[in-house]
Amino acid sequence: MTFKMKYALLALPLALAVSACESPAEKQEEEAQAETVAQPGFDGTAATPSEARDEAYSLAAKLSSGDLDPNEAVRVLEDLDNLVSENLTDFPEDMRPALTEDIESARDALEADDEAGMREAATQFQNKLSDAATGSEAQ
Repeated sequence: MTFKMKYALLALPLALAVSACESPAEKQEEEAQAETVAQPGFDGTAATPSEARDEAYSLAAKLSSGDLDPNEAVRVLEDLDNLVSENLTDFPEDMRPALTEDIESARDALEADDEAGMREAATQFQNKLSDAATGSEAQ
């Protein structure tokens, strides 16, 4: 009896210690999500047109970097799509359809496990935003 109780008492602290440990990937994922949600335009925070474009450019840069695992890429693409959809009027009217097409292209490529295609669509999105910013500064 004491032999069984001894192992049970040893197993309890070990089980608690293991359950308290968090994997680095989970922690990184939580931090990335928290960082994204803290940006303007998410969770009811107001975004000015320039903040929305800057954040969209930043999210597209993350996608085009190739540094994201597939789960992170899905989340960043969803955030980009939500940002553009919810702040559509903050983007130049003539480029809205092209931006939406680039997001759809990235989504299709991601679903087909075509990382290069997803990065290319994100790069095109970035380039369109850069061209619009350059054009508005020149005027």
